[in-house]
Amino acid sequence: MTGRVARAWRAFQGFLAGQLELQERLALINRPWEEEFLHWGPGGALHGHLTPPADGRRRSVTRSGWCPGARGAASVSKS
Repeated sequence: MTGRVARAWRAFQGFLAGQLELQERLALINRPWEEEFLHWGPGGALHGHLTPPADGRRRSVTRSGWCPGARGAASVSKS
């Protein structure tokens, strides 16, 4: 690939990764009860109190580790 094509491809991949992250965050915001499942939040803190179902589906966090509880903690710390 030429340099321009490679840069364009990397930019497109970055765009798609951002869109996937936003989609995962929206899905978590729309399913607030999943915040109660045990998961590792930002900074290595364990959140939740229920054992997640054993179906293997990832819950409570996005691929990057964001969770709705982190969103609430961030808004409190800004105040």
